Amino acid sequence: MKFLFILITFYTLSFAQTPFTLTKFKSLYPMVEIYTDKVPDSYKVKITKILKEYTDELGINTKGYSDRPLVIMISRIAVGDKLTLKMALIIGEEVKRLDDGAEVFAITYQKVDIFEVEDLDEDLIDTVEYLLELFKEQYIEDNE
Repeated sequence: MKFLFILITFYTLSFAQTPFTLTKFKSLYPMVEIYTDKVPDSYKVKITKILKEYTDELGINTKGYSDRPLVIMISRIAVGDKLTLKMALIIGEEVKRLDDGAEVFAITYQKVDIFEVEDLDEDLIDTVEYLLELFKEQYIEDNE
């Protein structure tokens, strides 16, 4: 019986969305931050272009500055001799705390993927698109 409960719980959680809610955004400010010398800065332009393609498709304005950044962060994780990267798709914004009404900057959406690099260009772009697809699916569902 305990095994069945664990199995049902795992099954249910595997289809659960993030604890974040992606209601309509008027605008986002796309950013790419690379925190490793193993990924050339030239990828910032490629990834920013992909970010803009997805936000345009969703009808989210990325022209000009917005207080709500949409950030791709890339960093290296030391795992033996292999190049392993961590990529995060993050949205941050100013929010008011319920208890004291103070405005604070908070992460209001985050998805992370860790992957071993075999082909830098292909793996980076595939991971960006994977994270953005997850974002897109949830954004569409939350705004129906």
